[in-house]
Amino acid sequence: MSNKMKVILYKYRYIMILLIVVALLAMATPKFFSVNNFMNILWAVAVVGIISMGGTFVILVGKIDLSVGNIAALAGITSALMLKSDHSIALSVLSALAVGGTAGAINGIFVSKLKVPPFITTLAVGSILTGIAQMASDGKTISILEQKQYVFLGSGKILGIPCPVFGFGLVFLISFFILNKTVYGRKCYLAGGNPRAARISNIAVDKIVILAYVICGIAASFGGVMLTALNQQANATTANGYELDVIATVVIGGTSMSGGVGTVQGTVFGVILIGLINNGLNLLSVSGSWHPVVKGIIIIAAVAFNNVSVKFMRSMKEDGKQAAA
Repeated sequence: MSNKMKVILYKYRYIMILLIVVALLAMATPKFFSVNNFMNILWAVAVVGIISMGGTFVILVGKIDLSVGNIAALAGITSALMLKSDHSIALSVLSALAVGGTAGAINGIFVSKLKVPPFITTLAVGSILTGIAQMASDGKTISILEQKQYVFLGSGKILGIPCPVFGFGLVFLISFFILNKTVYGRKCYLAGGNPRAARISNIAVDKIVILAYVICGIAASFGGVMLTALNQQANATTANGYELDVIATVVIGGTSMSGGVGTVQGTVFGVILIGLINNGLNLLSVSGSWHPVVKGIIIIAAVAFNNVSVKFMRSMKEDGKQAAA
């Protein structure tokens, strides 16, 4: 195989993997290959996708956030309580986003300024947020069935497309613009890949990290709003476990846990791949106890594949430099 063909395979590897998975599932179950099923897949993964867009920023700068599920739950409760107090949908959603942004800022300050390890910081902050959510809701589930316009955000459709899918697309476009078209986006890659060089270049790495956590918090709270609208209720445990799904999709999408490498396009691939696998397992009536096993295998395989791909591209570049010399 020529080097040119290898480069093409590397460049379009995500598309090829998705096509292979789709083909295998389509052969395994005839119910899989339909427009309605694909829409249901996107509907099912939209909330995780929204949160994963923010999670990409944090992992890209070499950190981690285990509080996204807790932020989403508290944001959902905040918006539900605001609606119950006869506030407008716009104000309710903005309040939820403010909660997420504040939680993200707290995470970022402790991690970057006070040098508390990200794992400990976000785990502790997540626990605090869960406690606040339980106190705010009195440990009960808050129903918002009567808030039809708000519920439409999660369960409604526009032109046959579920509203959460539009939300996922909007957050993706914003994230793509920030990472690819702004100075901050370029600094994220440098701060994550080589923080020492970034500081030598007079880049305020601490501010980059804090803002990454703020973006992640806002994305998590928006995901919480969508999840609340989808479930038509809010409670303190509604997004338990989402942090693992977010990390999985971001890593599967090729973002390095050590920082500096990754794209939101790759994260979209990770989100859709997980959605396809979950949907296929359900259609094949595979026991739910096997789902985490399959997901774990996929994560390990994806990370290994990404590491091999990165090493391959580095060797290609080195060979090119040697040939030029």
